[in-house]
Amino acid sequence: MHALAQADRPLWTQMTFDAAEENLHSAARDGIEARLYWPEIGWIGPRELVLRRLLALAAEGLDGYGVDPAERDRYLGVVEQRCLTGRNGAVWQRENVAARERAGATRSEALHGMLADYLEHMHAGEPVHTWEL
Repeated sequence: MHALAQADRPLWTQMTFDAAEENLHSAARDGIEARLYWPEIGWIGPRELVLRRLLALAAEGLDGYGVDPAERDRYLGVVEQRCLTGRNGAVWQRENVAARERAGATRSEALHGMLADYLEHMHAGEPVHTWEL
């Protein structure tokens, strides 16, 4: 956000409110598979947008705040890997529940099992893109 706010022409001056609103609805509805409007690019998926534009802007912004480069790279690396693997928390949850249901669990059992796995993985502190189903 720092780099976007400090740009010569901030993002909010490059797109209409209607486009921003559509982005919000698309992202809420379709998650990582959404299609978003981005100035100078047009319609793009969030994964590609992050990889092509936003990671570099985030690095620039964090540098502007004096964040240690090792810390910056560690956290932005997690975001990059989520984009490359296509797995975020919501995707992992859906995949976990579907795998349990295919194995014969009821919907309720699958949801409870997924939540137990989620809590276990969360407390281990590893990024979600590395979690096994």
